[in-house]
Amino acid sequence: MTKKNGLTGVTLVLLALLVFISVYAVIHHIKCVNFPYPLEYREGVVQYWVNCFVDEKPLYPKTGEEPPYVHNPYGPLYLIIAGIFQKLLPQKHTFFASRLLSFFSLLIACFFIFKIIKSRGACLMAGLLGAGFFLCSPISINYGSIEIVDILALSSGFAGLYAATKNTKTGYLFSGIFCAAAFLTKLVFILPCISIFIAIMLAKEKERGYFFAGLAIFLFLAFSILFLKYGANIITHFITLSSLPLSISHFFNVFSSTGPRHAFLFSFLAIFAGTMKDKRDPLYWYCLLVPVTFLFSAKVGSEANYFLEIIALSSVATGILFEKIGVSAKSIFLVACIAQMFLFLPFKSAPVFTKTYGQELPFATGSYPSHALKEAGEIIEGELMSVSDPVFSEDTGWLVVAGKEVIIEPYQFSQLARYGRWDEVHIVNMIKEKQFNLILMSVDSYEKGSEKFTPSMLEAIKTNYQIKRVIGNFYILEPRLWPEV
Repeated sequence: MTKKNGLTGVTLVLLALLVFISVYAVIHHIKCVNFPYPLEYREGVVQYWVNCFVDEKPLYPKTGEEPPYVHNPYGPLYLIIAGIFQKLLPQKHTFFASRLLSFFSLLIACFFIFKIIKSRGACLMAGLLGAGFFLCSPISINYGSIEIVDILALSSGFAGLYAATKNTKTGYLFSGIFCAAAFLTKLVFILPCISIFIAIMLAKEKERGYFFAGLAIFLFLAFSILFLKYGANIITHFITLSSLPLSISHFFNVFSSTGPRHAFLFSFLAIFAGTMKDKRDPLYWYCLLVPVTFLFSAKVGSEANYFLEIIALSSVATGILFEKIGVSAKSIFLVACIAQMFLFLPFKSAPVFTKTYGQELPFATGSYPSHALKEAGEIIEGELMSVSDPVFSEDTGWLVVAGKEVIIEPYQFSQLARYGRWDEVHIVNMIKEKQFNLILMSVDSYEKGSEKFTPSMLEAIKTNYQIKRVIGNFYILEPRLWPEV
């Protein structure tokens, strides 16, 4: 009786933590969806391409010596769906429709994690635990409601995994379609497809042809349309302009902020993978292949969003382990789950505000949807709208908000220039010739240097532009007057 009561008490503590963090997560997502200014660099890039779809402009334009210098590394699916959302929904602000799509995709991903666990004969508690772990992860909280394509790709891949568990003609057909959708959203989300492919080949399922049909037909139609419309530009955007090198140090920088906060969750995945024996099970192969995501995250420019896939699979593993583990070890497992939830708790230091001479608004660290960032955004938007095109911004999102033309995506082309895969001379000459009526960049980028600018670009900016205003953490620069001789 005592043991049972103890087990019940541990379960209640776990559920309390799960509910608390889930409520915090939902509140955070609501704030993000309703925030009118960019919260992350990629939001502006994605929204630019969504606007191109809405305005019937090319999604994969030719990129050469003449501007614009823009790069689209994403498949078309998210851009199309977000564009449809944007047309149908009332426009509260620039990012509203796409962030809402990301949030819906997060909920769908949680739903399919729950369904995959339940399909293994697990109880309701096990399914809720797995879905809850993914929902409460700080990585899911951070990326679940901002405008990036990853969550939609993830939810599509896990929908494919769940459909494959049906072992029916319809299940395999939809599994193939969902896997194709994940790939057409973001090209690196290929592991669920490979896992299902290997498993059904080994199982020699009679209905496996339906999986291949759904996958092949969907991909063939999609890429046929893309190649007919854009030709070799597809190769340029997907391969040539995406070919940044791998960096072990970059991987460890990203992992150091992600791995420790998911220590128990990743341990559950390792234990689960060690117990898997059935090679005809897609999860068996997915567990073996998922470390490949570490390779993806080692690419220069990648961030913690590349860990979403392994976090989601670890959440599935946690739910299944909860069901399978013996009663004698259940309390230990639940204590470990509680320890993991404590690592997920949203402990954050209070924002540090600094105010220096000439700074109109104090600078608050971070990109949380705060009142300070909104106030700064209103001023920045007004400044950008007060001048004619072209304007150069470190973050494309500000140009999108102000309705300005996007001439350069600085980060991608600066990185390509750093590694000898793009000639920066054209961009540097545009800066030297003062073709931009304003330049917007962060204080750190200007003072300390940044990956978003090559040294030559930064030198040209400092030589030919002067600081006009300091808004929070942003410098607004205007062209210098030519010195008198």
